[in-house]
Amino acid sequence: MARPLSVRLLMTCVATSLLAHAAPVEVLNKGIGGHTSANGLSRYARDVEKLAPDHLILYFGINDALNSRKLVPVANFRANLQQMIDRARKLKVKTIILTTPNPIVAAYLRKRHPAHPQQDLDAWLKTYDQAVRELAKENTLPLADLRKRFLDVQPDQEAKDSLVRNLANSRTTDGVHPTAAGYKAIAQLMAETLGDAVKPGDRVICMGDSITFGSGTVGAGTATGSTYPAQLSLLLNKKLGQAKADQ
Repeated sequence: MARPLSVRLLMTCVATSLLAHAAPVEVLNKGIGGHTSANGLSRYARDVEKLAPDHLILYFGINDALNSRKLVPVANFRANLQQMIDRARKLKVKTIILTTPNPIVAAYLRKRHPAHPQQDLDAWLKTYDQAVRELAKENTLPLADLRKRFLDVQPDQEAKDSLVRNLANSRTTDGVHPTAAGYKAIAQLMAETLGDAVKPGDRVICMGDSITFGSGTVGAGTATGSTYPAQLSLLLNKKLGQAKADQ
């Protein structure tokens, strides 16, 4: 038998009230500029295991592939990420997301890293991209395809509407870090990838390098301002009806 309308309305009000008073989702920014997967693994106990997250977003690869002072062979990169995955599973982390590297402006990177042993830096980065895809498939993990998301917006990373900082949109030969719109796009992609897995009071750790850190944007190194962890926090809490989303 269907409940009377008054009862249904009361139940809806109670559920809404309980949700509004539930603990907000906590998003932590654990990005450090210049870090490779090897660096991430070395601080994993401190930045992940000690904090016991419910959800973990891993985003490494660009420094592993392109930073000529800290190159990590692709086989080692895979092994490092696999260790992070295995250790997260031992922690009973509910969601582990792997992220493909965003596209770059290879010409800018070549000038900054003339000693890089590879001539085609974009093609070289794609080997790390492929490693991430393979790991996600082998471990049956959700994949945040950041490369595709950025390329769908603009295939030419030197164009003004590229989500990567360049001369046309930022007056800089950065070629790696996102624009303000790029950081927002990362947050949206991560929120979509997490789907309905995140519940009130959950903890989400964003683990990575300077892109997670938020280089060049307000609140760098934190989950406030315009970093992708900050915007992810707003999206997740807004979805769950938390007051924090309106602050």
